[in-house]
Amino acid sequence: MSSTKPETLPKPIQQALNQIAHSRALLYQAACRDRIRKEIDGFLAQGMSHQQAIEALRTNPPTIDPGY
Repeated sequence: MSSTKPETLPKPIQQALNQIAHSRALLYQAACRDRIRKEIDGFLAQGMSHQQAIEALRTNPPTIDPGY
């Protein structure tokens, strides 16, 4: 068996791909925070206290499919 090294991409392309991956992660985090904020606003509008709203989210957290 011979082991061969996979061809590596040029450094600028690797950096661009890393930046894209990082940007996608940041956008996903922002979407999650926005969804949680909307959930809490909805609970507060229903008359829940802040503590009750947070407990409701802890027992049943919202999830967003990142679509990777």
